[in-house]
Amino acid sequence: MLSDPIQAWSEAAFPRTLLWDDAGVAVAEGVAWDASASGPGRGLRLARALGRLEGSRGSLPWVMGALAFEDAGPAASPWGAVPGARLWLPSRLRIQREEVELDQIEGELRSPAKVAPVAWTHPPHGFKDLVEDAAGLIREGAFRKVVVARAVDHHLPADHRDDVALARLKANAGTGACVYAQDLPDGALFLGATPELLLAARGSVVETHALAGTCAASDDEEIDLARVGALVASTKERKEHGLVVEHLVAGLRPRCRPFAVEASPHPRRCGSLIHLETRIAAELTDPDYLDVIAALHPTPATCGLPAAAAASWLARHERLRRGLYCGALGWIGPASCRAVVPLRGALLSADRTLARVFAGCGVVETSDPQLEYEETELKLALVRRSLRVGHG
Repeated sequence: MLSDPIQAWSEAAFPRTLLWDDAGVAVAEGVAWDASASGPGRGLRLARALGRLEGSRGSLPWVMGALAFEDAGPAASPWGAVPGARLWLPSRLRIQREEVELDQIEGELRSPAKVAPVAWTHPPHGFKDLVEDAAGLIREGAFRKVVVARAVDHHLPADHRDDVALARLKANAGTGACVYAQDLPDGALFLGATPELLLAARGSVVETHALAGTCAASDDEEIDLARVGALVASTKERKEHGLVVEHLVAGLRPRCRPFAVEASPHPRRCGSLIHLETRIAAELTDPDYLDVIAALHPTPATCGLPAAAAASWLARHERLRRGLYCGALGWIGPASCRAVVPLRGALLSADRTLARVFAGCGVVETSDPQLEYEETELKLALVRRSLRVGHG
């Protein structure tokens, strides 16, 4: 059905969505129904809208979903009219996975009108100072962890092609990454290759993972073994990772039957990077996927802990509209769900002249601003190389 997912996406009707990982692929095009919500309680309002859709049809169709990092959506930014949260029923949705082969068509293919592009303002500077401020607040007890992000703008090459960039991302991202692409209302495009799964569900069985702690990978096995050893031995990296595990377990525990968590993290290579990973599997007492997503997002791998305090501080000091970066992107079906956290990504302007590339790092009390900056450079390199921009 989808022998070439990138070609299928590039030929689809606007707006298009691509999600492609080792487990399968989803390509959505057009919009037959949608609902959006911004501000506190956005997840609950979307759940009600989804319930009304299900009630009107007698069964739940497969729908796509996107969650911005900001509750209210990234207002006054190059993200344009992206809401805080959105569900939509594509005019056509093709999913090819281990458990399903789906070609869901909702009437005639139609595409909503594009809105006018918004002004492309420069991203803020002062990343190292922000890391230093965050580490100081953590030492004072204001937070336990904060994830600080930065963005860098680059001019795209004149011969840029979206499909070619996606093919490079797929080739460069490594095993386990999810290549994604999401059209925005003004014709801009958000694309990337994320290693982070927020939630995978089949019936009542759910899976997620903690992915935090980073070092560079090499082509030498002995060098990588030494780097992994240093990563595992690092108090800073282990603490950063442990806070993510703690948050995920706390979100799942009241919603699941008793479950076990891996005793210690293991290294996972993601292209040119190595992360610490802890996998978590559990069984829901009530398979309400939107409720679980709301409980897990944002994780300390993308925001901080406590989440509300960290998000409030970032909104006032980071001055970076993250939009779908660090949000959630995925699909929900009658008895299954899959959502990823869009990391390692870039926002491409509607005229495809500019790319805003995003990266972040977890800050704890012992964080060194220069080392955290160097970690973001490692993360930026994948997307820069795939877009052929900058010095990545």
